[in-house]
Amino acid sequence: MNQKGRKLFAGGCLIAAVTAALAFGQAAPARAEDWKVTGEFGWFGVGKAHQIEKGHFYWVGEFSGTFFNDKGQGSLFHRAGVKCPAFFDADFNNKKSKAAGYCIITDADGDQAYLTWQNAGDTVRGPGAFEYSGGTGKYKGISGSNMFVGITQVNWQDGTSTGYATWNR
Repeated sequence: MNQKGRKLFAGGCLIAAVTAALAFGQAAPARAEDWKVTGEFGWFGVGKAHQIEKGHFYWVGEFSGTFFNDKGQGSLFHRAGVKCPAFFDADFNNKKSKAAGYCIITDADGDQAYLTWQNAGDTVRGPGAFEYSGGTGKYKGISGSNMFVGITQVNWQDGTSTGYATWNR
């Protein structure tokens, strides 16, 4: 091979190596800290409440709403829909509550992330944590955990509730 042929061959190998490195970088799973989000999830809870005793209720249903990432447009889960089948055990007599469930986060592209969560606190404010358990599309391989605080704003007479959760604050 002459000098010109060696230079062309070397240049082609360099381009192929860079292309392969870029492709691998896009296919490599993100680090857990890449999935940390800060923002608010405004929710509406619909389900059925069972009175265990006077002032103590066990609710089973779904919290659903929208997540707003503090970083705004183009950031992780910004304006994604969130549905969370769950339970909420509220003892108003002792001002204690606990809740847990799953969430499905779906973005505008239809890609989904799945998580499990739990919290405990008084009947209004409950700090807790969630852990990613899987996902589809761009969220395939999602991992890690986040902290959150759930806040119940209103317990409506019809058994529904309204509130929000601040994530990773």
